Amino acid sequence: MKALILTGGKSSRMGQDKASLKIGGVTQLERIVPLIEPLTDQIFLSVAHDDKAQRSLPTLPDLEPSPGPLGGLQAAFSADPKSSWLVIACDLPMIQKEDLESLVRQSDLSKDATCFLNPLDNHPEPLCAHYSPSAAGKLAKVLENNQRCARRFMASLDRIDLVPPDPRTLLNLNRPEHLVELQHLHEHGAIEKEVKVEFFAKLSQEAGMESDVLHTSVATIAGLWEELRLKHHFSLDLPHVKPAIDNEFAEWTDLISSGQTIAFMPPFAGG
Repeated sequence: MKALILTGGKSSRMGQDKASLKIGGVTQLERIVPLIEPLTDQIFLSVAHDDKAQRSLPTLPDLEPSPGPLGGLQAAFSADPKSSWLVIACDLPMIQKEDLESLVRQSDLSKDATCFLNPLDNHPEPLCAHYSPSAAGKLAKVLENNQRCARRFMASLDRIDLVPPDPRTLLNLNRPEHLVELQHLHEHGAIEKEVKVEFFAKLSQEAGMESDVLHTSVATIAGLWEELRLKHHFSLDLPHVKPAIDNEFAEWTDLISSGQTIAFMPPFAGG
């Protein structure tokens, strides 16, 4: 088994390369490598087609410009089609070595892949998975048909689906607000608090309730929203919701405290 870390390049939402984002002075790449090292003898970095930068690990450039998430796996199987490949995105700051050990331990190479189910939608997650050599031919056929969706490809495979031990395992570091949440938790620790949450319009329908009282250890409104998305499988992402604290509109990076009422509102027609 060989391992491939998807570095992703510059993120339009984050505004920079997510592999270089630091939490507690450690980049996401520096954090993920030690988790993988005990599991494999060879770790490669998936990089862009034209990436010429010097790296601390060997690289596998995409075989063509802008191939999408499947480009990394394509380059991996091109380099060694007989090996299985542990593929992991660099922007999973909550994943632990025990999660990866479990993924590898429960893998079955007679299947095309072994992966975790994403708690947000219960779909198989292609960017934290162990791919068997049998997936190589199926990947080639998909790419020949110019199908680039990694999730659809994973859904088409004969695979083993695992439930992550912690629902936060697959949370992505996609936005600056997520980084603020994790940095604050790292610096100040997780502090338990009790808050009331209120849902409006579509959100109350999806949650099956208009309000709830929660005990949480998140730091910011953004952290609370991600926790609620996992719990209620909300269809709206952070940019499409407006938060408020105690009847005043708030920013996603605002800190929350015990006793507050946090409201979440989707866009309303006409406003």
